[in-house]
Amino acid sequence: MQRINRWIVIFILVFLKNAWGSVQYPYRTLRRLASGSVLWEALPVGFFTMLYLIWTTVARNGISAHPLFLSFNLLKLTFAVVITFIIVVYSFVVVGRLLGGTGSVKTVLVPWAYSLVPTLVWFLVTSLLFFLFPPPRTLAWSGKLLSGVFLVFSWFLFFWKGILYYLTLRFGMRLDFFRILLASVILFPLGAVYALILYRLGIFRIPFI
Repeated sequence: MQRINRWIVIFILVFLKNAWGSVQYPYRTLRRLASGSVLWEALPVGFFTMLYLIWTTVARNGISAHPLFLSFNLLKLTFAVVITFIIVVYSFVVVGRLLGGTGSVKTVLVPWAYSLVPTLVWFLVTSLLFFLFPPPRTLAWSGKLLSGVFLVFSWFLFFWKGILYYLTLRFGMRLDFFRILLASVILFPLGAVYALILYRLGIFRIPFI
């Protein structure tokens, strides 16, 4: 039991260190994560993502829902998130190599895993706000202030995500700025089509990418 607790503490500390580093020192942090030698450091991201999926499943369906129904929805969300992650990683590798990149799945996997941190934060905060301040929200100054703060917060996460996306391709696939732009021209439309498919299937209104 003590050994398990120690590993849990290590995982949490590693996650906090890398998540904080991706904000304060993204260049240095992502370059280290793209070395391909720290694959296990992606596990804490998976752990916290799983906790979020459990939370959102219960929050959407209610704690009184049938356990089989909750389990089915949790498995559906988990499968969609895992498949999406795998598709994105391999898309980066395939497109990157077409453009002359020299990276691999090992060099892309961990940095892209930590690019999910702003995604995870945004989804968690959104679900908490929906739970604490369910719509319809008031048009009073307090409601407008909340909307304004959330908009600024979302823009911060969006730019943070964009930086991590760029550095994942930069270090994970060894692409320069021009080739990253070309990769984006290919990847973004594909991502839009994939997001539409998930929406049509009723899995995600906004894909967990």
